[in-house]
Amino acid sequence: MELNSAYEKKLLAFTGQVGDLAHNEIKTVDLNCSLPQASKLLINPVIDYLVVLRRNIPVGIVTKQHFSNSKVGDINSPNEFVSKIMDTHLISVQKDKPVFDTLIFMLKHDINSLLVMDGKKSIGIITQQDWLSVQVNYPTHLIKNIREANSIRKIAQLRLESKKIIWDTFVKEENAVSLTNIITVINDAIGKRIQQLALSHMDIIGKGSPPVKYAWIGMGSEGRKAQTIRTDQDNGIIFENVAPDKYGKVKGWFLEYAEIVVNGLHECGFPLCTGNIMAINPDLCNSIDKWKEQFEFIITKANAKQLLEASIYFDFRCIYGKKELATELWEFLFESMKTHNFFMRHFSENLLEASRPPIRKWKWRIPDFLKIAPPPFDIKREGTAPLDAAIRLLALHNEIKETNTLKRLQGILEKGNMPKSMADSIHVAFDFILKLRFKLEFTLDTEIKSSDHTVDPKDLSLIELQKLKDTLKTIYEVQDYAFKEVTGLSIPWSMK
Repeated sequence: MELNSAYEKKLLAFTGQVGDLAHNEIKTVDLNCSLPQASKLLINPVIDYLVVLRRNIPVGIVTKQHFSNSKVGDINSPNEFVSKIMDTHLISVQKDKPVFDTLIFMLKHDINSLLVMDGKKSIGIITQQDWLSVQVNYPTHLIKNIREANSIRKIAQLRLESKKIIWDTFVKEENAVSLTNIITVINDAIGKRIQQLALSHMDIIGKGSPPVKYAWIGMGSEGRKAQTIRTDQDNGIIFENVAPDKYGKVKGWFLEYAEIVVNGLHECGFPLCTGNIMAINPDLCNSIDKWKEQFEFIITKANAKQLLEASIYFDFRCIYGKKELATELWEFLFESMKTHNFFMRHFSENLLEASRPPIRKWKWRIPDFLKIAPPPFDIKREGTAPLDAAIRLLALHNEIKETNTLKRLQGILEKGNMPKSMADSIHVAFDFILKLRFKLEFTLDTEIKSSDHTVDPKDLSLIELQKLKDTLKTIYEVQDYAFKEVTGLSIPWSMK
């Protein structure tokens, strides 16, 4: 596919399919292709890649560089085969996969190239460099620099650079969902590198390596992969079970380690959580069995206030370390909810009591012809939070381990437990409310008033105001749907 303009290239970056961007300078060869034969094929200037097949299934890839880096004694010997030098770390993607999602995946897993398939047929290759050709400011080099940074100060500098990339991307594309994906990749890379540096520091000061395997988990917006540029820390540590007589020492090691990581994140622009939802909190740095006890308490004994505060835990995902520990905790959570089925009723009521969008208030129902704007409102507390909470409730009800709101929504839809029309409306509402929040954050000093999420409808155009009203109405209806779907009951009048 030939792209006729820079605009078309940039548009493709967010809306195109990976097959449109992949270059097809490839040729397939069998596993028993000799090195001399392969070398002759790569001499051809229109062939950059050899895809190696075993019984017509791609199993490896060979480039000119593989020959120059080869340790094979005689690459001209007809008895040496491509299997000796091919790269077997081959991951494929279907041609209709969105370009943006594909390259986010490549960055997240540090993959340089992907084989593009049309069904079972190899049709091309896509690399991280391809993204640079369509989106100059894409953070490929930024991620690489973060992963190689040798100090917290350097990472902090790179995070400041990332804000310009994020801002430029938002101004050009105004694609809020894609923007949160970029922020997630950047922030995850920062978090992982800080932990690697913290582990090295612990070793340098004589504390040694982690006494047992562990998982550093993100919760809240970090867990949902929905961080914005003004996001604080929500994290914890799950470590493997140890004997009672060793527990205190092991926990002490992880608390000391957590302090280094949390302070490093703070230095890099991630404020400390005012609610102390951080790994330095002894209640959030525990063995897997202690975490299970904590979840059991939340499910069986937590009052309304405790449940509201603890709901943030149910967005947890592993950021670094042993993912199996997080998976085990998810499985325990679902089993425990089955045993204590009254919990979901309690949790559903808590959802509605916590916050409702203001759309039913009389000041929001004034006819448009009077040209009286509704009062300011908190876009996080009365917009994004209620929507995230409603989808979280439905995800827990459907035993979906995914934490991202839109992926949870997709899982609910795939299980046939939501009308597609409602899911489509939620997608529109989610993107719009997120755009408003980004606009608000980009217009404020990101280092002060970090808790201020007030939006004044007077600052919106008439079209934006109508979209906002439609969005808040959708969120309100989704809350109602989630309550009825989970409890099977009508909503109490006091909660309407």
